[in-house]
Amino acid sequence: MRWLLRRWLSDDDRQAIEAELHELYHVRRREVGDRAAGRWIRRERRLAIWHLIRERFQPMHPGAAMPHLVRDIRYSLRSLLRAPTLALTIVATVGVGLGATTAMSTIVRSVLVNPLPYEGADRLMWIYTDNPPFKFRFSVVDYRALERDHPAFSAVAAYQSSQATLTSGDLVERVAVKSVTGSYFPLLGQRAELGRLFDAADDATRDQIAVLNYDFWSTRFGKDPSIVGRAITLDGVSVHVVGVLQPTPGPLEHTGDVFVTERWPEPKRKGPFLTMTIGRLRGDMSEAAATDALHATNKRLFPIWQSSYQNDKATWGLQPLRDRVVGDIATTLLFVLAAVACVLLIACANAVNLLIGRALQRSRELAIRTALGASRARVLQHVLVESAVLTVLAGAAGFGIAAGALKLVATYGDAYIPRIDEIGVSAATIGTLALLAGAAGVVIGLIPALHSTRARTDTALRSGTRSATDGPAARRVRNVLVALEFALAMPLLAAAGIVLISLDQLGRVPVGIDTDRLLTASISLAGPRYADASQRAEFWRRAVDRLSVMPGVESAAIADSRPPNEAGNRNNFDLEDHPSPNQPTCIWVGASPTFFKTAGVRLDRGRLLDAHSLQADEVVVDRVWANRFFPGQDVIGRRFKSGGCTDCAWTTVIGQVSDARWGGLDTEQDGTVYYPFVDVPDAFAVIRAAGDPSALVTFMRAAFRELDPGLPLTSVETGRDLMNGELATPKYLSVLTTVFAVTALLLSIVGIYGVMTHFVQQHTRDIGIRVALGGEPGQVRRMIVMRGLKLVVAGVAVGIAAAVGAGRYLSSLAFGVSATDPRMIGLVAFALVLIAAAACLIPARRASRVDPAAILREG
Repeated sequence: MRWLLRRWLSDDDRQAIEAELHELYHVRRREVGDRAAGRWIRRERRLAIWHLIRERFQPMHPGAAMPHLVRDIRYSLRSLLRAPTLALTIVATVGVGLGATTAMSTIVRSVLVNPLPYEGADRLMWIYTDNPPFKFRFSVVDYRALERDHPAFSAVAAYQSSQATLTSGDLVERVAVKSVTGSYFPLLGQRAELGRLFDAADDATRDQIAVLNYDFWSTRFGKDPSIVGRAITLDGVSVHVVGVLQPTPGPLEHTGDVFVTERWPEPKRKGPFLTMTIGRLRGDMSEAAATDALHATNKRLFPIWQSSYQNDKATWGLQPLRDRVVGDIATTLLFVLAAVACVLLIACANAVNLLIGRALQRSRELAIRTALGASRARVLQHVLVESAVLTVLAGAAGFGIAAGALKLVATYGDAYIPRIDEIGVSAATIGTLALLAGAAGVVIGLIPALHSTRARTDTALRSGTRSATDGPAARRVRNVLVALEFALAMPLLAAAGIVLISLDQLGRVPVGIDTDRLLTASISLAGPRYADASQRAEFWRRAVDRLSVMPGVESAAIADSRPPNEAGNRNNFDLEDHPSPNQPTCIWVGASPTFFKTAGVRLDRGRLLDAHSLQADEVVVDRVWANRFFPGQDVIGRRFKSGGCTDCAWTTVIGQVSDARWGGLDTEQDGTVYYPFVDVPDAFAVIRAAGDPSALVTFMRAAFRELDPGLPLTSVETGRDLMNGELATPKYLSVLTTVFAVTALLLSIVGIYGVMTHFVQQHTRDIGIRVALGGEPGQVRRMIVMRGLKLVVAGVAVGIAAAVGAGRYLSSLAFGVSATDPRMIGLVAFALVLIAAAACLIPARRASRVDPAAILREG
């Protein structure tokens, strides 16, 4: 039967197979003896001929490929088990990339792409007061006018958010309350789990009724169905529960525990702007036409309330409700998605490099398969199956990583990401993972497979594993992939640097408040005991006196605001010296006389507030306010009227103090007015401790229990807690960015190290000859390092251009530094080249130490 081999194989192929069999025969003869070895080689010759006949003459039918596929899967699993390092590296790196990209794709889709979970969500609009650069909510005046006349909308609704003290039996706590119009739930298409929701008829009654959020009902009342019809007490007022909201509310309801019918008093002036207004566009109405209609309505309304709001430049505008809910998170989410996609691409590039190297090592095995009659398609299938097995394993790991990441985001991301309750593993998540895994499988399977089947059979059979080298095409692919890895890592590392510098700069912003020994807490006076203004004023006076005599307290105060981002009010005013129809606005802080000493706000000139300032209509302003309106002039004695109140007495500036942050660390300050603290129901207690402020928390709680046991003390935070809370979001982003950037860097370093190590292995004989002919080890090291650096520099050059382009997109995330800062980009580029040079130096040193005599003897 040997004539079959002579007929179907070339002489070189036949001789190579015979030589391989004889080599194995001699090995077996030494191990098992002549007779057993003879039986083995006769069996192998028959099997070789049989495999050749079957490959050539086996009829093809739809199920013919299945046995091959099953065998290839089994063989691939066994083969990968013999190379565990390679398999685990590919599965882990590609799995991380797949999982992270799938998780971020799910978050982006849930937050930015999916419509809000309301009926006709694409027609829902947020209607606001447009006073550039600010977008305010409506005042009650505005909403009442829109409610009476809204030709552009089929329905409108509104709500106001607040906090209240809930009393139900022994339960006393602060809850989030939303006061809503009767049209609110019908407009959004919400349904009741128990009882009923509000409707327009409830606006006409004065009954105090409430609807509970499903999660709040589950947590606080144990899903007790008898809650419907029972009474709870909110701020001392009895309210009857008429229903429980459906289990999956929308993002507007996510932040409310209890919903009550609005009982807003008739306004006496235009303001304050606290009313969130939404509307549903009529079917034939465009956003542009609706905006024109809003402008017309506002223009008719302006003269009626002009005495209290004289800014004729302010008008009404609208925005899709989804954009309002999402806010400015889109840039951050898309940036993180791009970062994880880069990590996935780098992981795939590394996998391709590894598999190309593996294909080279298996070139002789694949050549024997071809020599025995396997077609190129059959060999291609065999190689692709191995890649598919790796991809499936990576996809399984990616699913676990994605599910875990989404769970972590849902648990800890509530403060950073809107629509958090809509994020989770879904059919779309699995579909995204399958699509990404399929694409990754094609990339990491097809490229190595095509290169592995291009090798000439006779060349591969004549070459041993030690001397086999990859061709120019394979080298070009591997070089391009390594350069691509550094091109992708460069903008990621530059972005991480920009974000970290921004975080550092943000942390260095002077708050203007000495936060080191500060302790604050929120208190709300509720119920009939504090219905009268004099009762509230007396409580606040007693509270300051009681806190001031606590052991370890240097001073205590009361304010309606808390730094650095809890300003109680932003108000407009009329300056006596600069009358203008466009009233300026700034932050107003109500503070007791001891607040400035307690908070560490310093007096520049004039005097501070005292017990008589309220009756005398006196205020204190900060430096920014003074420089904004009276640059280079003395601000003491200047007068203005708050809120456009033309009938009010003039308010006089009696002092100027140092600047303090009230509107956030990353916002431009436009000045602060400090006015005497009045008898408002909600305020912050502020304590300056002599030592550790956290040690005073227990004493503070005890002090307020003495004053009124029924008042809950909430949001107890030290000054350090307040600063950490303000920096939490940029820290969150910086951690994510740094993790992905470092991952990309490590993968890129692994890539360049692998390529240069493979180069050394392939050219060990050439290097040995060079050394034998007098080449210096230093020259060998330089040659290898420079070869690697050419790839790195090419990739970094492309990455610099990408970093500059990405920087323009990331400008909104940068603070105190340019997103295209050339120093940062240059530093990252230099660091990348330096680290890559170190990675190339390891195989270079190994190559320079080869023993030329040993290499030549092996040749």
